[in-house]
Amino acid sequence: MESQNHCSSSLHHFVPRSQNSTTTMPHIPNEIVLEILYLLPVKSLMRLKCVCKSWHLMISDPDFAKKQLIVAKKEPGNLDNLRLILHSPYLRIKSCSLPSIFYDPFGHSINHDYPGRDLGVINEIVGSYDGLVCICIRDMEKDTIFVWNPSIRESRMLPSRPFEQLFYLVSYAFGYDSITDAYKVVRVVSCSVDESYEYKVEVFSLKSNSWRKIRNFPYLLFIDEAGKHVNGSINWAVSRDRNNDHWFIASLNLATESYQVVQQPDCAVETVKPILRVLGGQLCVMFEYDETIDLWVMQEYGVKESWRKLVTVPFYSDPLHANYAKPLFYLKDGAILIDFYGMLVLYNFHRNESTSPMIYGVHHYHEVEVYLETMVSPNSYN
Repeated sequence: MESQNHCSSSLHHFVPRSQNSTTTMPHIPNEIVLEILYLLPVKSLMRLKCVCKSWHLMISDPDFAKKQLIVAKKEPGNLDNLRLILHSPYLRIKSCSLPSIFYDPFGHSINHDYPGRDLGVINEIVGSYDGLVCICIRDMEKDTIFVWNPSIRESRMLPSRPFEQLFYLVSYAFGYDSITDAYKVVRVVSCSVDESYEYKVEVFSLKSNSWRKIRNFPYLLFIDEAGKHVNGSINWAVSRDRNNDHWFIASLNLATESYQVVQQPDCAVETVKPILRVLGGQLCVMFEYDETIDLWVMQEYGVKESWRKLVTVPFYSDPLHANYAKPLFYLKDGAILIDFYGMLVLYNFHRNESTSPMIYGVHHYHEVEVYLETMVSPNSYN
């Protein structure tokens, strides 16, 4: 009974009371309590888990996390629940509120005690989805993969998967299969076989907690950058031959485990490797010219006619580094945040003006990714 009273009293700050009121707050049905909780920031929810046992159980429930996720994703253009995660030198992972980049004079970073810190240097932020961040620590014999939610400080290390033979490159990807309700990690390993290359593909499901081999990747990959997850599919820039004279986009459907070709905009040149990114949950292709980069987005995944040119932005670093440019977030009122090889640029294309946002505590970084603050746990299947 004492625990229940404690829980009820903590709701007083949600319900307005008159200054002279001495009446106790009436009982609030659990359904209304839940609707209130879904709207709260993750930081507040983590504090409320400590209020009493019943609230801890309620907020820790995977069903609660799913509904909170739906609310958090309801407004795609809303910055409130978004953060930048930055991989800095000296084994550091930091994050910064995305709204502060757009609207405040300075951003403020916080340090994260990321999983696997004692194992070595993080080589790659593979990707982020639904608040889960996939990170990789590379090694010649086996890689170490973690799926981590920095907002709730929970992580999961994937079972070790040693390499079976010498390899040429390894490409990872992280995404979500809505058919089986499973987050998945994909590993493509290129091996030399009889003067040719064979691309072996393995998929790890957080739901089944197991790796499994699927059909080999049927195209050629030439760099080990991560595949891009959009709409339940992983996308790579690939070629049909070693001469690199026929580039296109290939995808792996996480549900059907089948490969498809994704049509590019009509302006694409097949002899030029497409630069793939993800912007606002949509597949993005960048085309570089002498002094500018065009950003195209596929508004309806898999439909060629839905490609549209979003914006043209000028170079802000060595044009040779255009392949490393990465659009991070787009505001409909005319601003876009882009990472230019370790330098953040906020470009207003209506006024053709740009600024370089400053983040306290971040002087250099290797990688940057946008993630959504959620209650989704990488261990929820357990």
